This record gives sequence, structure tokens and C-alpha cells, in this order.
Amino acid sequence: MGFLKTFLPPGDRYAALLLYGMVLSTCFNGYDAGIMTVILADSQFIEYYSVDANRSGIIASIPWAATGVAQLFLGGTLAGLLGRLWALRISIVIMIVGVVVQSVPNTFGVLILGRLLSGLGFGCVYIATSLYVAECSPKALRGSFVGTVTQFGYQLGTLIAFWAGYGMSFHDHPFNIAWRVSNLIQIPIGLSFIFISFWYPESPRWVLEKHPEDTDRVMNILCKLRMGTPDSTHVQEEYHELMASYLYRQRFKSGYIRIFTSAALRKRLLYGFYATALQQAGGIAALTMYAAIIYKSLGWDKGHQALAINGIQAVLQLFIVLINTVTVDRFGRKALLIAGFSIQVLALLIMSSLTTAFPHNDNKPAAVMEVVCLFIVGMTYCWSNGPIAPAIASEIFPQEVRDKAFGISLLGQTACLLAITQPWPKFNEEVGGRSYWLLLGLNTLCLLSVIFILPETKGVSLERMDAIFGEIDAVEAGEEAHRDKLEMVDVKQEEVTLGTEMKG
Repeated sequence: MGFLKTFLPPGDRYAALLLYGMVLSTCFNGYDAGIMTVILADSQFIEYYSVDANRSGIIASIPWAATGVAQLFLGGTLAGLLGRLWALRISIVIMIVGVVVQSVPNTFGVLILGRLLSGLGFGCVYIATSLYVAECSPKALRGSFVGTVTQFGYQLGTLIAFWAGYGMSFHDHPFNIAWRVSNLIQIPIGLSFIFISFWYPESPRWVLEKHPEDTDRVMNILCKLRMGTPDSTHVQEEYHELMASYLYRQRFKSGYIRIFTSAALRKRLLYGFYATALQQAGGIAALTMYAAIIYKSLGWDKGHQALAINGIQAVLQLFIVLINTVTVDRFGRKALLIAGFSIQVLALLIMSSLTTAFPHNDNKPAAVMEVVCLFIVGMTYCWSNGPIAPAIASEIFPQEVRDKAFGISLLGQTACLLAITQPWPKFNEEVGGRSYWLLLGLNTLCLLSVIFILPETKGVSLERMDAIFGEIDAVEAGEEAHRDKLEMVDVKQEEVTLGTEMKG
């Protein structure tokens, strides 16, 4: 019963079930990233494309160049113009096209084109998913919902990918069948979400922003999400905050120009850029993307050992995400980040010491401990900086620029990922076990920055987030400046409620 209340809160079960269904969209993203870990270690793939350390880095990192384009412009624009759900559907179709292009017989150039298309779709999916979940979640559970959907879905995708790839790795006839089939398996996941998404309501905050005259629709969506009626106190309070904030903020422009011309938004954009950078600045993408290769380099290279270790780690990481679900809205974003980076720093210190002391992998206990350290880093990431970064970045911006500003802030994630992932195979090849000292230093810097820089956003509604950054509370300002309009809106809703009750 306690478990049920944790993951399906009594007053928010509809929203919880709805938002957990969004896991399919992030699962699609996770599968694409996870399967490349397996494919990059596939001998037939390596032979077919003459993959060396440089090409491996290009294949792994090139999608993030297109993801950067999505974050800079396309993802936020799609989510703003078409709505969060239609942006998601279109983005998943783009990813599917990319997967097909990668999987048909082709040249290295065509493979890269497919990877670019997948990266473009990935960026747009991530933006639309995070925005939708943040805007539909109750404020008291927003951190856990955003974190669970983005990270649990991603880990579920990598889990399916690792074991699908492991199973297919035993099939070497016909030539190239294993990695091609493994890649195509992800398509039904994306199609499944597109299908169920037509039963989802649009984000009430996007509806109000784009159709302010249709307040009845906004109220109806809120009633569904909060399992209440127009006269339910908690529904009325949230609706009132939405309307007050909208009435105050309608004076502001909603384009990209304002994000960069407003000093307050530039400050917030830096915080968003920094928050998303925390997700990748520690080098987790390099450890994940090249996991099978890393395990082989550490001496686990017999048969399918490296892939099996990868699959076991994926299972553990999937369930470890739930630590974030039950703690982030209780202890806060900052506390979990401090705890997470502290654990990762300690694990990387031990691992770096061992890989430096035994550079030829001639000590079996040391090799086992190195794998344990990698497990600890990966699992800690899954409940700490992995899910918390998008939760913070998706909640700190005002509604009229949230889609665009959130997309741009994700460039922090992409910049750090590209800076570490692309050169990592060559760097690791030349430096060997000492390369992990770099990751130790980066995670230490992240830990110190969280302690001294990051603000806490736990339990603050999206409409009152301005106060966290020392600005005017939009709800209070709207109440003062538009008291008459708000009273008229409240009266209208009371009349609608009364009419509904009389019909009943």
C-alpha cells in the first residue's frame, strides 16, 4: 500500500499514470543511445565501416551536433507552435527515419546522415517530453515525475537495447544481421507512444499561453490532471495562479530576442545552461557509450563478457532511478546532487588509482573493483545528476519563453557531452588508465559548484519561480494589477460549476 501511494499518489493518480506513459518516449531515446554501445563493439560493424578510434568517436558523438540544432532552435519552436504532444509525435517520426537510414546497406556517409537525423529527433523529443511533464505535474511531485520519466524511460531503453544487442550478438549470419536488427527493434517503441499520445490532454499551460480565450479548456484539463472539479480547492488554487501569472506576463514578448535582451532571462539562461551541464560534465556519456569497449580494455574480453556486464549494469541502473522518485521532492534537488557527486568522486578516485597502479590489467581483484566502481558511478548518476538536471532546467523559466529557453539551456548538456565523448576513445587509447583522473577532476568541480552556486527549487510552483531568482512574484503582481479580471474569471468558473451541478 505504501509503495502504491509513493508511485501513484491518491490525489494525482491520473497524472501519474499519464506521465509514466511518457516513459515510452524517453525509452525510445534510451534505446537508440544504448544500442550504439553494443554496435560499436560489434566486429562485423567494425569491419563493414572500417571503424577505428576516430570513427568510433564520430559515430558516437555526431548525433549530438544535430541535437544541438534542435536545442538551439527547432525543439523549442516546434513545442511552442504545435504544442508539446504534436512536437513529440513529429520528433519521434524523425528519429524513426534516422534509424531506418542507419540500418539499410549504406556507406559511412549515409550512416552519419542517419545518426544526424536520430540526433535531431532525440533533441526535440527530450525538450517536448520534459516540458510536458513539468507543466502537467503537481508542484509537490514535479521533481520526481520529471526525473522518473526522463531517466527511468532512458534507462529502460538502454536495458532493452543492451539485452537485445547481447542476444543478437550470437547471430553472425548473414553478415551484418546482428547490428541491423538490433537497431530496428527500437521502432515499435516510438510508434507505441505515438499511438497512446492521442489519448493525452495537451499541457494546460501551453493551452493558456496560445489560446487565452479558451479558459474553460484550461480548467477542464486541470480537473482531469488533478482528479478534481472546478470547485475543488486545489484545482482553484492552481488555476488562479496560472491566470494571475498569465495576466501579469502577457505584457512580455515570447520570442528568442527577449531571452537574450532581458538581463533577468540571461541570468536564468546561465543557470539553465549550468544545470544541464551538470548532467554530462562528469563524463558519464563516455563511460556509457563506450562501456563495452572500456570493459574489454579492463581485461573483460572473453566471449561476450563485456556485453553481459553491460546488460547487468543496465538492470541495476533501471531500478536505482526510483531512489530519485522517492527522495527528490522530499530532500530537494541540491541535496541529492551533493550526495551523488560525492559518491561518484570517491568511486572515480578508487578506480583511477587502480587503473594507474595496474595499467596492464594483470590483477584480477583490481579489475573486478574497477568494474564495481564503474557500476557505482553509473548507478549514482541515475538517481542524481541524470534526472535532476532536466527537472531544474524545465522549471526555472517563465511560461512565455519556457520552451525556447529550456531548449537553449540544454546546449550545456550537449557541449559537455561532445567535449568529452568525441575525443574519449583516442584519449583513452593514448593515456590508458590514467584517463580516469580527468573524470575525477571534472566530478570534483561539479560537486563544489553545486555547493556554492545552485539554487533550490523544491516545492515552488512554476508560476512563482521568479521569486527564487530575486524577481517579482508573477502571481502576486498579477493579483495586484488585474484583481478585477481575476474576480471575473473566478465568478465565471463558479457559474460554470453551478450550471454543471444543476444539470447533474
